[in-house]
Order: sequence, then C-alpha cells, then structure tokens
Amino acid sequence: MSRIAIVGAGASGLAAAFQLSEKSHEVCVFEKSRGVSGRAASRSRNGCRYDYGANYFKPESNEVAELIFRTLPHDELCRIAGDIWTFDANGNHAPGDPKQNASAKWTYRSGISTLGKLLIDAGNFTLRRESLIEGLHHHKTHWTVKETGGTSHGPFDKVLLTPPAPQSVDLLKNSEASPEMLSDMISVLESVPYHIQFSVMLNFNATLTLPGDAYAMINTDRKHRLAWLSNEGQKQGHVPAGESLLVAQMNPKWSAEHEEDSPPSIIAAAYESVNSLLGNNLPTLHWADTQRWRYAHPNGEAKIEDTASASEIGLYFAGDAFVGKGRVPGALQTGLAAANRMLAHS
Repeated sequence: MSRIAIVGAGASGLAAAFQLSEKSHEVCVFEKSRGVSGRAASRSRNGCRYDYGANYFKPESNEVAELIFRTLPHDELCRIAGDIWTFDANGNHAPGDPKQNASAKWTYRSGISTLGKLLIDAGNFTLRRESLIEGLHHHKTHWTVKETGGTSHGPFDKVLLTPPAPQSVDLLKNSEASPEMLSDMISVLESVPYHIQFSVMLNFNATLTLPGDAYAMINTDRKHRLAWLSNEGQKQGHVPAGESLLVAQMNPKWSAEHEEDSPPSIIAAAYESVNSLLGNNLPTLHWADTQRWRYAHPNGEAKIEDTASASEIGLYFAGDAFVGKGRVPGALQTGLAAANRMLAHS
C-alpha cells in the first residue's frame, strides 16, 4: 500500500483519490478552499440552486459513464431539457448541431458540485480543506508537501498535482527535487495559457424562455460580448416556479479587458448584452450574482506523456491542462488515468 498526496479537490483530483482508495491506497487530498469540485461549482441564493462554472456534463468515455451512472449514487442526476442553439457577433441565432444536441446533458438536482461530494462520500480518503500547498520536497525515498504557514505533511510515496497549470507552475518553482526534472515539468505546464471569464447570474420574477425553448445558446464566432447564455430553469429543482435564472458567461477577451471592473459594472454589461440578444424584452432585474474565474479553461493542451519522466520519482499530473478545454468529463478522465498510471507503477 502506498501513501499518496493529491493537490486539488477538483474533478480530476477527487476521481483519482476515489480510484486509488478503492485499491486500498492511503490517500490525502489537499484543497486550498472550503469548497470542492473546482469549476463544477454550485451556489444557493433566494431559493435558487445554480451551476455558476461548468453548466453540465456529457460522459465521453465508458470509464466516466460507469463512474457516474453505476458506481456513484445516481438518484440526484437530472437530464437537462432543451437543445443548445448558436448565435453570432450580430446576435443572429439558429438551432445548433443536431448530432451534438442528440446526446444527453446532465447535472444534479442539488447542483453540479454534487459530483465531487459523491466522490468524497464514496471514497475512503482524507480531505484537508483550506490547505494551500505551496511547495514539495523530494527526499531519496519519499515526498513531503509544505502548506502555507510552514506546516509539512508526509511522508508520501507519490504526489499528484491537479491544479490549473499556472498554479502548479508556481508550486513547482517553490519545490525541492531534481532541478532538471522540475525545469522540464515547468516548461510543459507553462505551454498552457488559460482564459479569464466572468459568469453572471441574472434572476427575474418572470418566466422566460430562450429561442426555440432552448436550454442554452453559444457564440460560435467568438466575437460577441457573450460567450454563453443558459436557462437554469431547464434543470429540475433549480429555480422556483414563476422565476427565471439566466447564466451568462462573458467572452474571455472581454473578461480580460474588464478584469478589474466592479461587480455592478459586470452585471450591468451582462444584462445589456443578454437583453440585446433576446430582443430587448427583458423585465427588470430582481437580483444578480457574479463570479470571476481566473482560470476558466485552458487555451491549449499539454501532452501527458511529456510528464512521464517525473513518474520515475513519484510525481504525477492530471487536470484540464491535459484536456485542452474546460470539461468535467475530461477532467474526470485525466484523474482516473493518473490513478491507473500510479497503480501500474506500484
């Protein structure tokens, strides 16, 4: 049995922890915040439950489908009604790709973050919340991980890093191990830039629909101020009757240009953009919420095989940097794959 440290309790880190603990390895997950699941994030406000990062998931492999639909409890799963339409820079909208719309889109009645909670409940591993790991130290036969404030944890036989690539780079720059190996891993991760993106939630005391009763609309030419608009009311149990909650995700370029704007300014811009897209018929805003995602999703992809040399001293990687886009199933798959590599090397 190995002792394994996992940095990050997003989808990839929790999937790896679950898989490894199933094989009786001793696993400790370190998460810098109070919440889990990373961008598979949900909030509650005024009777609404909403997904304010990743909006849904589509299992894209048999392994991920097995995990979600068979291994984990699935009574909370809810299939999202409606298709995804498209719109361009001028706001012209049209039905989306029939093939893409034919496959089911899923979340949970209590929010997409339920996925992480289910992995924690089903797994036999330790989770340390509000534990920011700032560096690693490789000894001859083991690792220790250093927390902000000076506390060290270990020894561990293996370490898995799952944060967004820029955060893993900062951690590696503050680590002690083979200088050549650290330099190589930093180079791999630095090749992956990330988008900044604002999510804005707009609540109305009225029942609203999107064109064609769509669930969501996506900007295909990336030239509109909005990148995405969805109707949270299409998810069972998320929005009370008689209300509407629209989730607007702003264009990454626009988000970067307005990164330091105040929340009221971001909300006003989102309302104006959504109102224009929907024909200038929006009612008065009831309440709003916003979230700035500094590492919303990668704008490029690293190759996991380029990290293989680090496994020789027990260091592994997973996360959306190795997917090339922010997708929950992809992150899950990288976590499961990392766990499988660690098990094979055991």
